[in-house]
Amino acid sequence: MPDTALERMVRTGPKPVEPSDRFARACEVALGDALNHPVVVEESPRIQITAREAVRELSEGAMVLLLDAPDGGTGALLMPADLAAGMIELLTFGMLSRGPVAARMPTATDAAVIEPVVRALLQRMAAWEDGQPMRFGALLAPSHFARVMPEGMLDAYCAKVTLSDERAGHLRVLVPVPIPEEPERDPEVEAKWRASMAENVTGSTVRVEVMLDALHLTLAEVSEWTEGTVLTFPVEVLESADLRVRGGDCIGRARVGRLGAHRAVRLPAAEPAPETELDMPMMPALVPENDNGDDFPIAPV
Repeated sequence: MPDTALERMVRTGPKPVEPSDRFARACEVALGDALNHPVVVEESPRIQITAREAVRELSEGAMVLLLDAPDGGTGALLMPADLAAGMIELLTFGMLSRGPVAARMPTATDAAVIEPVVRALLQRMAAWEDGQPMRFGALLAPSHFARVMPEGMLDAYCAKVTLSDERAGHLRVLVPVPIPEEPERDPEVEAKWRASMAENVTGSTVRVEVMLDALHLTLAEVSEWTEGTVLTFPVEVLESADLRVRGGDCIGRARVGRLGAHRAVRLPAAEPAPETELDMPMMPALVPENDNGDDFPIAPV
């Protein structure tokens, strides 16, 4: 014996309400109440579309209303001429006519008349998330629509609204695609991640080069170099050696000297202090002595 609808509902749970279903329901309730007229609504799936694509789908005489989102974004409501004419007729005369709609551009008066209907729909849409509704903005020419709307994809809620056979059309609301919120991080996991990152960064190695000075020699002088050739630097270069990392970026200046059996560089202190020849704090040697223990041809500090 096949399951009944009630048994299937108990087994699978309630069907989740899709955004397109909610928009269709919002149109049915909000427009019906605001117009005091029965409204037939056929839902359409929510899609994402750009403003330029939406303009190409507009029919002649369509009404374009800008909407201000609570977060400062810009939305829009697009309404075909036949549907807008039917709403205006109900709001002004209380009845629908049967004749075709004259081809013309909507006016600011048309937008002012239809504002209560739009406001009711926006309030019903805001009730989905218990948020603030978008605000009724201004009438806009379709030719300017794509220039005003934000670039990129927009969420498009669409439903076919029928007031009568002659007064029907697809109502569409465009809103900016919401930016997904970052999930909350576990403080303990966050602390471990930061500690691991700090350990990896501070534990990494970097090559530091000590640059004493630059020599300007002719090619002929260089060609005469032989083993044992001595290059002489002025003693002043020991007072202002450049510390450079790979790539040539200078990270500071230092003084060159000796620490025990090693050549070393000393970083300048933040504040000048009395100095002695051997008790100055030194960095470990970056340049070892040569094999025979003799000094390099630069005078030690």
